[in-house]
Formats: sequence, C-alpha cells, structure tokens
Amino acid sequence: MNEPLSRKEIVNSIKEKKKLKSKLLIILIIISIVIFLVPTTSYLINVWVPYQKTALKVEEKEFTRKDLVDFIRFNQRLSEEQGNQFDLGSSLFQSLQLLAENEIAYLSATEYGLTVDDWEIDEAFYLKLGFYNNFELETMEDEEAFNEKKIQFLNQIQMNEGKFKEIVRKSLFREKLRRELSREIPALQEHKYVYEIALEDISLSNINKIQKEITSTNNIGDVVKKYSIDPNSLRGAGDFGWIPKGIMPELDSLIFGNDQSANLEPKKLSEPYIDQENSVFKFYVISDVKKSHELSEENFEQISNNVLTNFFNERSRLVDMQYGLDNETFNWINEKVQVASLFNDNDLANDIIK
Repeated sequence: MNEPLSRKEIVNSIKEKKKLKSKLLIILIIISIVIFLVPTTSYLINVWVPYQKTALKVEEKEFTRKDLVDFIRFNQRLSEEQGNQFDLGSSLFQSLQLLAENEIAYLSATEYGLTVDDWEIDEAFYLKLGFYNNFELETMEDEEAFNEKKIQFLNQIQMNEGKFKEIVRKSLFREKLRRELSREIPALQEHKYVYEIALEDISLSNINKIQKEITSTNNIGDVVKKYSIDPNSLRGAGDFGWIPKGIMPELDSLIFGNDQSANLEPKKLSEPYIDQENSVFKFYVISDVKKSHELSEENFEQISNNVLTNFFNERSRLVDMQYGLDNETFNWINEKVQVASLFNDNDLANDIIK
C-alpha cells in the first residue's frame, strides 16, 4: 500500500505539473506561430514582394509592378467596353511609355497652367465608354446609373476609386497638354500633293524612263500604277494626296527639304528612300504645291500628336526616369494581367492578384 504523500511532496508535484503545462503551452504557441508564419512568409515572398518591385520611376514618383498591372487592366477593360481589340503582347511596353508620359504631363501642369477637376474625370470616363454625348446628370436615376456603372467597372478590375481617379486624372493632364501645345500649330500651311513609287529596279535607265513619263504626263497616278511594285498601288496606295510638313516626319527632309537639302520640285523624282522592312526602294514625286492651305482635322490631329511626342522625347532627357524592366518582370506582369483577364469579375481574382 502506497504511503500518503507529504504536504511538501504534493506542492512539488503540483509545481512540476504546472511547469509541464507551461512548457506544453509554449510549444503549442511556437508551433502555431510557425504554422502562421510559413504561409505568410510564402505569401510575402511570392506575392506581395514581387508586386512591390519598382517597374518605373519618374523623378520622385515610383510605379510598382502592381501599379503597372492595374494600369494595363484598366486600359484593357476600357478597350473591351468600347468593343476594341486589346493586344496584350505589346501593351506592357506601351503602358510603361504611357505611364511615363502621363507623369511628365502631370509634372508640367503648373508650367502650362493646367488643372483637372473631379467632374472632368467622370466625364472623360463615361465619354470613353460611349454612354453620354453630353455630360449632364439631370435626374437622381441618371446619377445612380452613372455611379453603378463605375462601381461595376472598378469591381471587374479590382481597383479602388482613388487609383482610378489618379489614372484618369493624369491621362487628362496629358490630353490638356497636347491641346495646349497644339495652339502653336498654324492652321494654314504649305501642302504638297505627293505620290509614292516602290521599285526594285533602280538602274539609271529605269529611273530615267520613269522620270521622262512623269515629266510628260498630266496624270502622275497612272505612272505610279504602271511602275510601282506595291500590289496596292492599283487601289490608290501610292496616292498620299495633299500633305503638310510633319505628317510623315521621316520623309520631311526628302519632300520639304531642310538646311542640307532643297525642296523637292514638282514632277521630279526624289532620292530613293530605303524601306528595309519590305526590301524595296521608294521614290516620291510631287504633282502640285499649295503655299497656304488649311489643315484638315485629321492632319491637325496627327501633327498635334507628333508635337506631343517630340515634347515628351525632349523632357524625358531632362527628368530622372528609370525603367525596372527585364525578361523576368515582363513575363511576370504579362502572366498577372492574363490571370486577371480570365477571372474578370470572379472572387478568385482577388485571391490570385490581391
């Protein structure tokens, strides 16, 4: 028969049990922490950290990979709403360039006195979607439909309203800058009626033969159709019509001349322009000249875009701009955009690209 434990032994036994329970509790806490940390660490390493890597830096503004994914998804969804095809393959480079240009336009806003109000953001968004020809919300029903459409759009691309407003606001600064720079474009400019002849045989005898026919004819278009190897020339592809300087910048010096070369005279073949992509030589000839002719709306828009492009090219050399793009980043971002596209308005998208 066991002897009864003394008081001291009972107290020591209780203490030992408490120590054992404390150790077990500590072990359970450690195991719980490890269980929590493993997926959390995995999430941070595989999801959160890659999203936070810098894809673009313009002065002090940094754009992460997530910013770029959001920007691409916004424009992709907008294109889909408009019924346009969206080329995902080239969108990354275009989006990086557009992000940089929008930021430069934003940084230039004060210099040109440009501002953007909140109502302009909503107006631009809904005009792009084609819902309103005139931006007027006259009834409560209109306003509710307005906000509902915006909420649906943002939910589909998992974007909050703050990010949405930033994207649209800076795109508006870009457009307002384009309009401001366009004020310097003269409405009346010299125009030349230009034809293009694509040739493989540029022997002196062939060139002289074509030049002779151009000189003697009253219809240069017929000569173009006769000699140009461009299969589309019969459908008028060689007839550029009336064009001002700046529509084809790569040909301006050839057609309009510059400090090193004189203007191309009417009914004279230009020097050959090498089209490396199609491995042909292209010659240009002017049939007529108008010293002062009003720009068409289409030509004005194209020259306006070229002026804006030149502005960004000049400013990009003056601002601190860094791209964080390599093959790994390119593949990673394209994968995330594709995944988001597959799960447009599915809750699974939030788990994948959260």
